[in-house]
Amino acid sequence: MREILLMILVVLSVPLVFKRPLVGMAIYLGANVIRPEMLFWGGGGGAYVFKVYYGLLLVTTFIRGYMAEIRRIFNREFLLMVWLFVAVMVSMAFAQYPIFRGDYYMYELLKGFGICALLYVIARDYDEVRTLQNVLLWCFAFMGVWGIQQQFLGNERLEGLGGSSWGDSNGVAAAFVMFLPVALAKLFTAETRKEYWRAAGIVAIIVALIVCTKSRAGLLGLIAAVASYGYYSRSVRKIAVTFLLMAVVAMPFATKAYMDRMKTMEGEGSLDASARSRLVLWQAGLMVFADNPFFGTGFLTYPEAKMKYESRFMDLDEDFRKWVFRSEAKKVTHNTYIQMMSDCGLFGAIPFVLLISGGISTGIRARRLFYRYPERTAQLKWLCGIAAGITGFAVCIITIDAVLELFLYIQLVFAGILLRLLSKEDIAVSPPDPMPANIGGDDA
Repeated sequence: MREILLMILVVLSVPLVFKRPLVGMAIYLGANVIRPEMLFWGGGGGAYVFKVYYGLLLVTTFIRGYMAEIRRIFNREFLLMVWLFVAVMVSMAFAQYPIFRGDYYMYELLKGFGICALLYVIARDYDEVRTLQNVLLWCFAFMGVWGIQQQFLGNERLEGLGGSSWGDSNGVAAAFVMFLPVALAKLFTAETRKEYWRAAGIVAIIVALIVCTKSRAGLLGLIAAVASYGYYSRSVRKIAVTFLLMAVVAMPFATKAYMDRMKTMEGEGSLDASARSRLVLWQAGLMVFADNPFFGTGFLTYPEAKMKYESRFMDLDEDFRKWVFRSEAKKVTHNTYIQMMSDCGLFGAIPFVLLISGGISTGIRARRLFYRYPERTAQLKWLCGIAAGITGFAVCIITIDAVLELFLYIQLVFAGILLRLLSKEDIAVSPPDPMPANIGGDDA
């Protein structure tokens, strides 16, 4: 029954997508948050959704003449994505170890960058960017409510929330951290009381969800994201009050288990086995990089590549060392930056770091534009929200492998689009046959 209902909804949406590709983009991005496999209890019944809407977006953007604006992709962040993709391909071509499902992950990265390219020609003005951000916020709010319910039903750290896209609880927390400042931007630009309280509800749900994951990196990322939003948007006083309100929201979810886990960050002596293992994994990753500095050992080969360095950690407790360097279900890097260094060398790590730093720098540039464009305060606050989300995510990925996280690149594209619009370096062209832009929110 669910499959039939989903198919009917897909068929009914096709005319809307042909009339306005923005609708198709909203559905595609939303489906990457509320993934079809979650609606089918982990099955693959709705997997065709991604292929259908990807194909529709390609066809409709061509038919509607949007491809005439393909020159928009020639900018810093997208060219860095191309460099990153080439670096991954080179590392795989000269990989020193077998790569599990390498073709699949290469395809996923290419597909994600393809969506980024389509975003440049579909989201062409502030209202369209805001519309898509609202769609994503409401999808994350839905997933947040679902996740909180799961926590009460026994899924203590929300493992598996988001299907296969976010990985473990740390990945879940990182994804929600990325959109927390965007929710704050929606809150601080609300034009009506109803909009304000809806945005406040989304903020509360996201904060509660991050706490429910019991992720230490999630807590650090949350602090970095909210603090950087206050700095970028020149709203330090508001953010100070927001921090206090967030603490009130978090209190019912900050259980003793949560507090005990957070206390393990107090110092080296308080680190648990999981945290100590990551320090070892990072050291091993740097050893791999030192021996393969230019092109690495091959994308996603770190789990195997690190094994030859076990002998350099003979001073560790034997049981602990064998657990870290176990031969079954080998441990990954648990650090995206070191992952890129060890897997792809400098050739892959440089574009990735430049992408992250570029996303963060948009927030700093937005801060300077508040005085130049006082009439565009709302747009600037949304840009600050996106940049602050990237900042918080940059902190979270110190403990996870997230180079394949689609929404990192999506948000980098949105930040680039908004910055160019605000800087008058890009001219937004009104799409043919305009429709109301507010398909995903209530801010228009």
